[in-house]
Amino acid sequence: METLYLALVVILFLLAISDLIVGVSNDAVNFLNSAIGAKAGSLKTILVVAALGVLVGATFSGGMMEVARKGIFNPQYFYFSEIIILFLAVMITDVILLDAFNT
Repeated sequence: METLYLALVVILFLLAISDLIVGVSNDAVNFLNSAIGAKAGSLKTILVVAALGVLVGATFSGGMMEVARKGIFNPQYFYFSEIIILFLAVMITDVILLDAFNT
């Protein structure tokens, strides 16, 4: 059973990496779209500002996780197997929806 849980954790890790890559690239494209279309500056300047915007957003967005930590989901009331299945379902849904609507 531990082997199954280890495999599920590895799958969760790979899905998290995929979700992070797609999410950050989506944020960058949304940020760049209007600036490049409006020719607001040189491409290099726009890319630097976009990189700084994504970095600042990722650095200071910890407050959004407080909503998930407080009251919506209480993992202490579940078994480990239920938590893993729940996390896997959420990650698969997130990656499928994010990829489907971003392409």
